[in-house]
Amino acid sequence: MEGEKSNRTTLIAVITGIVALLLGMCLGGLAGGVGGYMIGRSAAPRVAPAQLLPRGLPTPQRRLPAMPTPAAPQTPERLRPGGLIPQAGAMIQEVVTGSPADEAGLKAGDIVTLVDKTPIDADHRLADVVAQYKPGDKVTLTVWRMANTRTVTVTVGAHPEDAQRAYLGVKYGELTPQQTPRP
Repeated sequence: MEGEKSNRTTLIAVITGIVALLLGMCLGGLAGGVGGYMIGRSAAPRVAPAQLLPRGLPTPQRRLPAMPTPAAPQTPERLRPGGLIPQAGAMIQEVVTGSPADEAGLKAGDIVTLVDKTPIDADHRLADVVAQYKPGDKVTLTVWRMANTRTVTVTVGAHPEDAQRAYLGVKYGELTPQQTPRP
């Protein structure tokens, strides 16, 4: 009987130890999670609710501005080590061989910031702006390449899939202020 009592006491001690260990792990995880949340919350930058909305949506605090027509082409740029880099535009990722863009000398890494006087930004995508032209039209592109801005005249071609649509012959990615490349 004494051996049976000793086994029961040992079993209770083991179960109590396991429960205490599990409870300690749960409480430690909870305390660590809350602590991390509080530290992250205090370290995070403050963001106004209007900044959380997708760009371009009007809110009571932020109305869409009227699109001004600049007298001279202006490119929004910011100072970075190595020169000025556009804040918005279309970064060329690939130029199709023999395309109008190839004939005009555009290269991967170039950033198109203006088509004629229309800025390329979140409200004016390169494909949408080029689509307003017809094959054979001449357009002036303002292009940023390695800290230099230049203008290039391109004769828009016919799209391979639809001869009525304008075609530059580039694959590009939209450039936003958060995605500004490093020189």
